[in-house]
Amino acid sequence: MGEIAVRANVSRASLYRYFASKDELIRAWTSRELERIFAEADKAAAEEQTFDDRLAAGFASALVALRVHPVFRAVVVGNNTQIVRSTLESAEAIDHARELMLERFNEAVHAGRLSVGQFDASVAGELIARIAVSLTIAPETIGRLDTDEDMREFAVRYIAPLVHGVEGVGTD
Repeated sequence: MGEIAVRANVSRASLYRYFASKDELIRAWTSRELERIFAEADKAAAEEQTFDDRLAAGFASALVALRVHPVFRAVVVGNNTQIVRSTLESAEAIDHARELMLERFNEAVHAGRLSVGQFDASVAGELIARIAVSLTIAPETIGRLDTDEDMREFAVRYIAPLVHGVEGVGTD
């Protein structure tokens, strides 16, 4: 907290007036960064016509943003367990990402781009958030996700079915 206060040009006491602990500060920062990443993903998605293409563009944009973000990269590369837990693995970050996904699902339903099927939007949103976190922490996959096109294809093939609901799965 002392180092952050110095960099922010405020006293340590002033910093503690706004954030009671380092974890609280990290959670606030993570929320702000997630909002920023989702806003960029929205811009990328806005150029697409179909829901699946919007989902793919947004997913690819968010995944790239997480992978190149200097702090997230330092956290993952540096393997700082406390910061990883507070940022990428915390329930609050996953909850926040899920809520941001739900907002987008609701907008798509209201715009007629997504029909409400037999899926749980909360579960789909959380799974997408967890997949993005996993692909950020351990980007090596059985498939190639090196380019924007790779990530978009992955999202259409594997992420979109989470949202649409896969008919026949788990039924007799």
